[in-house]
Amino acid sequence: MKQLKPVLWTKGTFLTPQHLQVQDRFIEDALNFRLQALKFCPWGFRELAINAELLAEGQFAVTRATGIFPDGLLFEIPEADPPPPSKSLEEFFEPGAKDLDIYLAIPDYRQRGLNVSTGKEGGTRYLAEVTAFRDENTGASEKPIQVARKNMRLLADSENREGSSVLRIANVERTPAGTFQLNPRFIPPLIEIGASEYLVGLLRGMVELLSARSTQLSAGRRQKNQSLADFTASDIANFWLLYTVNSSFPSFSHLYESKMGHPEELYAAMIALGGALTTFSQKLRPRDLPLYVHDSLGPVFSELDEKLRSLLETVVPTNLVSLPLKLTQESIYSTAIDHDKYLVNTRMYLAVSAETSEETVIQKVPQLVKVCSATHIEHLVRQALPGVQLRHLTSPPSAIPVKLKYQYFALNQSGPAWEAVNRARNFAAYVPGELPNPTLELLILLPQSS
Repeated sequence: MKQLKPVLWTKGTFLTPQHLQVQDRFIEDALNFRLQALKFCPWGFRELAINAELLAEGQFAVTRATGIFPDGLLFEIPEADPPPPSKSLEEFFEPGAKDLDIYLAIPDYRQRGLNVSTGKEGGTRYLAEVTAFRDENTGASEKPIQVARKNMRLLADSENREGSSVLRIANVERTPAGTFQLNPRFIPPLIEIGASEYLVGLLRGMVELLSARSTQLSAGRRQKNQSLADFTASDIANFWLLYTVNSSFPSFSHLYESKMGHPEELYAAMIALGGALTTFSQKLRPRDLPLYVHDSLGPVFSELDEKLRSLLETVVPTNLVSLPLKLTQESIYSTAIDHDKYLVNTRMYLAVSAETSEETVIQKVPQLVKVCSATHIEHLVRQALPGVQLRHLTSPPSAIPVKLKYQYFALNQSGPAWEAVNRARNFAAYVPGELPNPTLELLILLPQSS
């Protein structure tokens, strides 16, 4: 029961230790009540470090830990509080057991019972400890003061935790070699994301994936001018997918850069992104996304990360295939045509950009650029034979994402040179020096029914 009644300080009150104890308890309980009312799950670790060397030897020891117990008690190891005694792991691993949960525990506060013991060990919440303090104003007159040291200890999963406030601190695995290691996917209850390396790594991967997906989707935009993108009805789904990704990226980036957010903030960002992305999925629905469980964060974030990655890999169906041409020999750019369907009832276009004026590209490409299969392009150039005919398009088909500084040319899909492309299943273009530093893409429009 919380002590939310303040002491009445009146004239003539005979001061006893109980007055100060009740007042301290009132201040502490009022603060905890306010914190729990304003913040979701305000308990867990803010920092955490386990001694890896001792763990390899079968001893579990805490190097550093700061945070808040579920009952509101603050701790800071090792600055303000000494580390709890280390724990031998071997005796708590049952035969055949592969893992073991370890808890940081402290006895509960007893409203009408013993809370402080004077010995080095005891089942009380605090241990009495004498510490010398100087006068904070003068810096002199050092006096011994009795303070309450927190009686924290480590408990294994099989030990009795009744009557204690606990935080699950780690999941220890036994390796095939018989040694011990921390489960890398375990996430303890946290009040700051940065306390878990696994969660920070998961967040970093999500930021990188969102950035890559944004870049990929942005490449499919048509450009009206230098600063304005354009979308047509045929790629409206890609627009909304890009909007969803770009809307979420700043929140994830901020959480990763600060690493100070509560894990529920990261969960909220991930669940919002996941819910929006289910719009584009045939398999997942918003109700399929996991619920937040503060004392079991590992399974929650692992499942959510897996489903978000699956959703972000969703490709909105399109009938456009873009094959960039790479420089394979001097002045010769080529690409493979890997699928037979790319050559059946399709329309093909060549997108060309070069470090020269648009007028030059429009004029010179049909005259100077030779197109054929990669197998026959050199013979075509040496013999000065005609290649696939190119025709400039002032208005490319709406399915093609028009980009600035690119000009688009339709391919005449007939004749000997085109038959060579069909047989060889590859494509090449010879671009002379009059078109400096060219960039070329073969664009294939598939039939809508494919």
